[in-house]
Amino acid sequence: MQDHDLDYMLACSPKLEIFALISNYCLPDCVRIGSYTLRCVLLWHSLVDEVAIIAAPQMQRLILYCTHAPEPGMTIKVKIGYAPQLTVLGYLDTAKHVLQIGNTIIKARVTKVSPSTEVPSIKVLAVKVRFRVPGEVRTLLSFLRCFPEVETLHIMASDNDTDYYDDPGEVKARDKLNSTFWERVGPIKCVQSRVKKVVFDQFSGGPNQVEFLKLVLARAVLLQNVIVLLAGPESMMMNEVTGKLQPLASKRMWANKSLRKHSLEVRGRSAGHIWSYSDASDLSISDPFIS
Repeated sequence: MQDHDLDYMLACSPKLEIFALISNYCLPDCVRIGSYTLRCVLLWHSLVDEVAIIAAPQMQRLILYCTHAPEPGMTIKVKIGYAPQLTVLGYLDTAKHVLQIGNTIIKARVTKVSPSTEVPSIKVLAVKVRFRVPGEVRTLLSFLRCFPEVETLHIMASDNDTDYYDDPGEVKARDKLNSTFWERVGPIKCVQSRVKKVVFDQFSGGPNQVEFLKLVLARAVLLQNVIVLLAGPESMMMNEVTGKLQPLASKRMWANKSLRKHSLEVRGRSAGHIWSYSDASDLSISDPFIS
């Protein structure tokens, strides 16, 4: 399937609402979404150069799961154009995805927050990040600033990932975050005024993972529920991580200390869990990510 074939198929499908592209390898290399009827687009185990929402006035969710660039070291551009009803987005991958909003490419420590770099319609956001890589942590914070109205935030740690283009020696040689980095993180609007639920998947208790949780707890005044899903089901890991997280369950660590009901729940990863693209594209399920 060439790019123009996909464009033609969408143009000739005036009632199409859900479109899933599964296990495609390099063709089409650019997925351009221009449709007046599409409500959900899902890419699953796909190799592409670019995913671009050109004009999709009815589109409600864009799901990217296990997407890869065609060549080692390359990235995938995720471009959000006209999609006023887009409410669900993820997983944005800080290692593989370059986010473009309108005409602006979002770059950590470079892009300034403005109406032209924000997508206020997003309510459910999922981001995959290697917390061991400082540049990806900075990218995560930049991504969050682009979605000021997020209410449910899914974070998936990928510190144990061994991507086919990843050089372990190069990763180890990268700079570490300054000891005062987390204290100097600037305002993140969605965290401070909108986020009610956080799901942290593949949590292993690394220092940056813990510090990120502390940051969210200390700033999110509307936060009610935090679910931590461990990277493995082992009881030893459960005991170790629970020990690290126990202090965070105290009300004094939460921004809203007067909130009557809040919870921090730690769960082991259930063996054999299979992510379902059919569930993810089911519009009757308000949150298609693991919860």
